[in-house]
Amino acid sequence: MAMMHLKSRRRFLKSMLATGIAAPLSLGGMTRLALAQDVPKLKVVFAVIPDGFGVDAYDVFNNGLWYPVTAQTETTSFSLNEMSQHLGVYKNQALFLKGMIINSGTGGHNAWNYVLRDSAGTKTSIDILLGNFMPGNNPALKRIFSGPHATIGAPWTVSFQDGNRITPEVDPYRLFEDVYGDVSSGSPSMDSRSHLFDPITAQIQAVKDKLGSAESSKLQNHLDAIEQVVVDLNVTVPSGEACNPDDVAPTQNMVVSSADFRTEVTQAHCNIIASALSCGSSRVATLQIGRSADPVAIISVSTTRNPHDCAHRYGSVDEWKGSRAWFTQQVKYLLDRLDSFPDPDMTGESLLQNTLVVFTSEMADGAPEHMQDVPVTLIGGATGLLNNGMGQGRFLDLKSQGDRSHWKLGTAVDMQRVWTTIAAAAGTTTPYSGDTSTLNGIFTNV
Repeated sequence: MAMMHLKSRRRFLKSMLATGIAAPLSLGGMTRLALAQDVPKLKVVFAVIPDGFGVDAYDVFNNGLWYPVTAQTETTSFSLNEMSQHLGVYKNQALFLKGMIINSGTGGHNAWNYVLRDSAGTKTSIDILLGNFMPGNNPALKRIFSGPHATIGAPWTVSFQDGNRITPEVDPYRLFEDVYGDVSSGSPSMDSRSHLFDPITAQIQAVKDKLGSAESSKLQNHLDAIEQVVVDLNVTVPSGEACNPDDVAPTQNMVVSSADFRTEVTQAHCNIIASALSCGSSRVATLQIGRSADPVAIISVSTTRNPHDCAHRYGSVDEWKGSRAWFTQQVKYLLDRLDSFPDPDMTGESLLQNTLVVFTSEMADGAPEHMQDVPVTLIGGATGLLNNGMGQGRFLDLKSQGDRSHWKLGTAVDMQRVWTTIAAAAGTTTPYSGDTSTLNGIFTNV
């Protein structure tokens, strides 16, 4: 009986939206009611790690650490490599791209200026462009920029508004407040437990003052029914966590800049990102884990050598492998969280089913510090848009579509074309100059 009532309310809400009755009320939390229509909305998360993927041959690793092992340029039949195998559980949802170049292909750690933006490094980065085009229900969170340990030693961060570098939130406690407000004080900035129409109470009362008693009563009944839909939807989301700040509040007493809490702080950021997307607060996020020339030790890998030196192979092969693997494991944790949270727009589906996770780095390999053949891996359901081999997982070498001539790679694809293609899949464009033609074979709608 309860489910019948829920379906009736959904039909009622759909009719209101279709006839425009609800249009004047479509502010703030109203976007969460899109769930009643079960219309999928794309979410995009950029996960950027520092100092590359170790793609160059070293020691016995003739194929490097990342690229899937295959002799084909396009295939669903491949084996994961030493580093990429840490994403094994998500292999069937992934598209592994090869053949990209950032800027000139050389330039060392300066590549953080270019990785998410145009090749000239002068325009707005793709994450901000998408955040402006795909807002959630919190206008202050068009794009969440999370940067655990990303500004220690130097502010080499990857997101830009035109020529201005944007600083991420490095503190998970502050990131939590950015998303939820000061929940402890009872003043959340976006809390599904508050009344839906609180932000427009005065406007509603002004309308009621112009109505007779019968019409005013009808309006109130409609408003009550809409609020009840929200209540019903919040209790009928899939198993897992819904929009509840208490579930993702960071563990107390972490020293957010310390290597001692590196994993815990990074994963706290992942929790908040997943929760914010599940609440509908935002549809775009950037997770920058550390910074180029990363100076913060990964204690489980080495207590004496930082990840930058590990990437440079100054220590053992195990330290080289271990440092690269740790970053992939954190992205895997992010994927786990996205998979465990319910989607705010699609009943019975997880966030990951409607999210595109873009995994890359400002370098291909940290030892020679180059940006030649930089991997980009796309993971997630992406509302069915991602061409991942019909759920088998797919590898695609883009060299045949290359627009750049390079002394080592032969032809290569300028990274800005990947961002233009993602923008096109989302329904928008990039303002970049030069070759911005879209790439074939990545999305079903481009």
